[in-house]
Amino acid sequence: MYRMIFILIVMFVFGVTKGQETLVNALNNNSQTYYYDSLSFDQYQRQDYKSLIATLKEAEQLGVTFPYLNYRKAIAYYELKNYAKAAKYYEKALYDVPGDLFLKESLYSAYLLSGQSVKADIFAKTLPKISQENLGFSPSFVDFIRISGGYVFSDNNEKMRNSIANLDTINQYQDMMLGGITLGFNLSNRVKLNAGYNLFNTKFERFAQNSLQHSDLLSQHQFNLGMEFHLKNNFSWGFTSGFYAIEKNNKSTDSTLDRERRWSIPSSQSNFYNLSALVFFSKRFTYVMPEISFAYSDFAFSNQFQSKLQFTYYPFGNLNFYGITSGAIILNNDENRSKQTIFSQNLGVKLVGNMWLDGMVSIGNHLNYITDRSFVVYDTYDPIKFISSLSLSYYFKKITISGTYSWTQREGWAFTNYYTEFLKYKYNNQLVNLAIKWNF
Repeated sequence: MYRMIFILIVMFVFGVTKGQETLVNALNNNSQTYYYDSLSFDQYQRQDYKSLIATLKEAEQLGVTFPYLNYRKAIAYYELKNYAKAAKYYEKALYDVPGDLFLKESLYSAYLLSGQSVKADIFAKTLPKISQENLGFSPSFVDFIRISGGYVFSDNNEKMRNSIANLDTINQYQDMMLGGITLGFNLSNRVKLNAGYNLFNTKFERFAQNSLQHSDLLSQHQFNLGMEFHLKNNFSWGFTSGFYAIEKNNKSTDSTLDRERRWSIPSSQSNFYNLSALVFFSKRFTYVMPEISFAYSDFAFSNQFQSKLQFTYYPFGNLNFYGITSGAIILNNDENRSKQTIFSQNLGVKLVGNMWLDGMVSIGNHLNYITDRSFVVYDTYDPIKFISSLSLSYYFKKITISGTYSWTQREGWAFTNYYTEFLKYKYNNQLVNLAIKWNF
């Protein structure tokens, strides 16, 4: 009996003690919640956003939470122009205040300003009309139209061949004119279709036996069709096919003419038709988007297989500075060609207002290299060994105007010393290109 009474007394004392501890913990938690809520609100009002973020991080580490924690953190990152992080916390804040239109409009802007345009469009379609009007968003079946044109100046000319000693024969691919159009379509919220056409006209000269044998204008037509599928959790994948009609240099326009008999060597023309296919997979994280792609092509009487790994990154969470680093390997079944490797680095920076500057350097043998999700293909007559370029772009409303200057080093070949020696030589091309893009 006494033992039972003793156990009951001990249990009562233990229960009272635990209850006191629970009460104290609750009071402490309420006190901490009130402290961090009040302090963060004060920092928000004073626009001390760096201190606000530090305060909220400290609260999260202690397990303290309150309704406007994520909202204030999102606003702080947004005001500090870290739009990628702002979007992340705006998404979390939606669970706390799901009906806040200002929050939703801010989330849309954060998506756009952090380079997540597809996600922004998908989200904007869930907003009421009044918010869409405030944001200037109007859904359209046509996503964009881009028109471009340029000219390539080459030093692979008469001066170049005159500098080669004991020259017997040489094929020279010289200046080029180029132009193209690309269209994007929104088939659904998460499916996009891109279609492109490009035309290249290259001047060609064949020199042999101390005289100009042929002078041609070779044409190349390029058609591309690609699909993009944007999945949940920031995953995306797609594929692109390409068709190419390439005019080879056996078209004869020999100017040799018997003036008395009035005849000339008849011309002949050969077109070669080639195909390419590419598939890619990517995922967008807060600051980086890795992408892997695999491609196939059948240019130049051989089969090429390409794998490419690319990282697009926004180190400050915005479009004021960004970069793209990529590496590719090309394998083909031509015994005379070794494995090709290409390394590329792109950097973009906002200069002032709505003006951006982009720079690119690419090293390696680019012959038959497929990039830009197959909308840029280097199926050139001569291999490109080095590329550098600068692009200046100006954005206003829904139109983008871009000017690009590019310098490339290419590799040509010739026979010398009575056709006993095969000579490789380097020459330079300079491209000036203009483009205009309408976003709908």
